[in-house]
Amino acid sequence: MSRTRGSIRRSGRASAARRLYEAERLFEDFKELTPFRFRPLARVFASFSAYERWRRAQTNPWYR
Repeated sequence: MSRTRGSIRRSGRASAARRLYEAERLFEDFKELTPFRFRPLARVFASFSAYERWRRAQTNPWYR
């Protein structure tokens, strides 16, 4: 008997709020276990000129 993708997926009965709760709980566990401080992947700048100053100051060529 072969399985289709639909039969492998979890049922859709769990609500979005429950999945969010579980994700937040897992993240809190991660924060307790890791010795590293969490840093988000996105940066926010007050203005485009502040972003340009930051970008020019980078030594990593991926940011240029």
